[in-house]
Amino acid sequence: MTVAEGEYRIQSLARGLAIVSEIAISDGELTAAELSRRIGVSTQTTYHLLHTLRQIGYVEQDSSQRYRLGRAIPALIDGYKRQFSPPEAVIRLLRKLKDATGETCSLSAWSGDDVELIAQEPGDHTIRVADIQVGQRGALHARAAGKILLARADPEKRQRALDNLTLKKFTEHTITRRAKLEQELARAADNGWAMDDEEFSVGLTCVAACLDHNGTDFALAILAPTDRLKENSDDYLAALLDVTSGQGSRRNG
Repeated sequence: MTVAEGEYRIQSLARGLAIVSEIAISDGELTAAELSRRIGVSTQTTYHLLHTLRQIGYVEQDSSQRYRLGRAIPALIDGYKRQFSPPEAVIRLLRKLKDATGETCSLSAWSGDDVELIAQEPGDHTIRVADIQVGQRGALHARAAGKILLARADPEKRQRALDNLTLKKFTEHTITRRAKLEQELARAADNGWAMDDEEFSVGLTCVAACLDHNGTDFALAILAPTDRLKENSDDYLAALLDVTSGQGSRRNG
């Protein structure tokens, strides 16, 4: 196999995985044309990729010629859960926080130099968070969980993560300057908690604190509509710090 052939196969694999990802995060099934636009390749190439993905069970086609995830996907989900499930003790704390506040609460952790949301407990309210999903990564500068994990990281890890971070603007409130972000991280380290005030999603405010479980840092976060979180900010912050306190401490760097 030539170098060019190898690069083509790698590119095809990346595009195939991109198709699976786009279907996974969509609200419903997608047509080949929609997928073509989303991943930025020709419709003909998309059809070829979809044909292969159908053959191996990663996508299915319905009667209206739209594509959805296939029957091979649940095995991947089960395998991921077996290998990367958060410790039960940490999940209990997540549930305790949700029960104390009634709000959607999430658990995030480092994944390399990125931060991934690894578990979530939906809130009790009719109006609750819909924009945040398990498996979501990135946007450390715009998410409370990302900020507190950055603030808690050792200097070398924090520097590396910041160097690799693109300060993308999600809303008018997003921090897009490195110096301002570093000031925010210093405050978070001093306070023991971090907040994003509609910095990732308009109408959504989050507050997060860190806990150390057997030497691994996790971020517990409360996510709520801005008005409701600010109205209950004192109670919610007290509940968050109560749940995360006494879980061990590590140097702030």
